[in-house]
Amino acid sequence: MDKNLVYFDGKKLSLSLHAGQTQAWDSEKRFIFIIAGTQSGKTSFLPLWLDREMRRSGDGGEWLACTSTYDLLKMKFLPELQNYFVHLFKWEFSASEKTIFKEYKPRMFTRIICRSADAEGGLESASAKAALFDECGQDSVKVGAWEAILRRLSISQGRVLAGTTPYNLGWLKTQIFDKWRGGDPDIQVIQFKSTMNPSFPIAEYERARRTMPDWR
Repeated sequence: MDKNLVYFDGKKLSLSLHAGQTQAWDSEKRFIFIIAGTQSGKTSFLPLWLDREMRRSGDGGEWLACTSTYDLLKMKFLPELQNYFVHLFKWEFSASEKTIFKEYKPRMFTRIICRSADAEGGLESASAKAALFDECGQDSVKVGAWEAILRRLSISQGRVLAGTTPYNLGWLKTQIFDKWRGGDPDIQVIQFKSTMNPSFPIAEYERARRTMPDWR
């Protein structure tokens, strides 16, 4: 968790969002997709948004946190979730179930179910109130994973916050970006550069711009 992004003194939580993150924070759309540059502050922002969804909803229920592959879940996304919910707010973590949870009343729990899109069957295991979908645009992520998440949210009509770097012109373009451009009332796409993150080196951005296609 970026220490410049979150500060918690034990009583008060303070956030320092950059303009792109603020736009996502303020959006009331049901499906919010941050399609932005690498290291621009996407993944570190996702737990903050989920926490707010939980606070708005009230205690209890199940929430879904998905990323593209098991390796990314283990190495990147799960540590971000743990840093926020477990280390900062003292939730518990079950390694065997890949869940982060807290007991808010005797034998009553709020549970974040952590899964990867490369095992789509794992996405069918709950009725969730909202979902995070990290690195949803990777080549390995098929549209079936997105459809599985929608099924898990159908009862609650839950919201989704997704974040990814643009990797290809697949379902993320046809099912999300193009529909947003066409005026779909449920979707918002938010785009910003890596340099929106004040820690990102300008020289590295310029190197990427010289060597990568414009759409990326």
